[in-house]
Amino acid sequence: MGQKNRNLSHVLSAIFDFLITLLSIYVAFFIIMKKSLWTNDGYAQTIAIAVALFGVVIYFIFDIYSNKVLIKLHKRLIRIIIAHVVFTVVCILVTIVASGKNEMYFIVLISAGISLSIELLKKTVTTKLIHYLGRSQKRVKKILIVGCAPSALEYERQVNENKHFGYKVIGCVTNARNTVIKKLGSYNELDEVIKAERPHEVVIALGSREEGRMQHIMEVCDQNGTRAMIIPTMYKYFKSKCQVDMIGNLPIINTRAIPLDNAVNAVIKRIMDIIISLVIIIITLPIMIFAFIGVKLTSKGPAIFKQKRVGKNNEEFVMYKFRSMRVNNESDTAWTTDEDKRKTKFGTFMRKTGIDELPQFFNVLFGSMSIIGPRPELPKFVEQYSKTIPLYKVKHQVKPGITGLAQIYGFRGNTSIERRIELDIKYIEDWSVFNDIKILVLTPFKMFNRNEKYVE
Repeated sequence: MGQKNRNLSHVLSAIFDFLITLLSIYVAFFIIMKKSLWTNDGYAQTIAIAVALFGVVIYFIFDIYSNKVLIKLHKRLIRIIIAHVVFTVVCILVTIVASGKNEMYFIVLISAGISLSIELLKKTVTTKLIHYLGRSQKRVKKILIVGCAPSALEYERQVNENKHFGYKVIGCVTNARNTVIKKLGSYNELDEVIKAERPHEVVIALGSREEGRMQHIMEVCDQNGTRAMIIPTMYKYFKSKCQVDMIGNLPIINTRAIPLDNAVNAVIKRIMDIIISLVIIIITLPIMIFAFIGVKLTSKGPAIFKQKRVGKNNEEFVMYKFRSMRVNNESDTAWTTDEDKRKTKFGTFMRKTGIDELPQFFNVLFGSMSIIGPRPELPKFVEQYSKTIPLYKVKHQVKPGITGLAQIYGFRGNTSIERRIELDIKYIEDWSVFNDIKILVLTPFKMFNRNEKYVE
């Protein structure tokens, strides 16, 4: 499905979801109040519309309108249920503050139950219908492959394994004698093949030595009014989703496009960082005062430990922590261990409970870090790992975080650096508000760090 079609599909889905939520509110209001909301004052109707719009916003936040066609249906349904639970809880909290009437609670619960049931049914039916239409012979798009490079075989494999895409490879045009894909003709016979087979689209998968044929192939496709799609010869170097930008008339392929490149996503994440960091700073202020006093009473030196770390775009920043060790000359050249003699008893307590990292929420508030993201490393280790671990510096495309996907899987301290980087890259490439919330919720269960090590 093209990007324009996907965008239109998202808009239509959002409008439909808005109407479902609004209708559910009207039905719930009639059940509880025994009268129609239409006969009520305009203020109540405005509130209903605002709530329905808020429901759509929640859906966007939880990435319900995802482009990922390979997400299984049950996972989509679980995500819808979680989004509705959050939506319902927020509405109830607002009701407690604004009204407090028992009738309003029942209206919220009943409307949420109705809209959730309809949404689950809608998603199930539409998904099954899309898959059925994708497999239906009447809806299948015939694809002609031009070339027999490895990318041609990979394309055919993807089409065969995903019938619901609605594509069927009818054969290929190539000068090669032996081909796995059914050969329909040579490059010189392309015009005759297109006229005879009448494919909906032509996918060009030429080898690096055949690029000189591209102009002829494109001209033949244009003369027959057949849409041509190109698989770049260097496709195997693209490690994630790609994005094509235009610099004047020159197309530029972004080989590692990530969701946070989108300005809207970046703004949403920054707003979440500010709100969450402020809330946590306010809530934990008594704990931070206790930690500050505890550090000062148990050892000499400053209570706040400042250390240079590498952040977004490989730029260094100062990270704050409560000092958990005696003042020493190895703080910037070594990690710690469970039995590290540099640690104080109070420092050991703070590290086990995660209290020592609370000042990092000020890093988040000031913008050098995020709540969720890859953990930042010392410049010494960044230089070391970037030479031995492939793709290590990809983690620096986003702001470092206090916690992240690697941490909730237990990869911190004395664990595999390679696996940690794999999870960091997975987080960056699959970023969504839903994933950030999931990591945030799971973090308290993983906050006790018992895997520290010391490295000279």
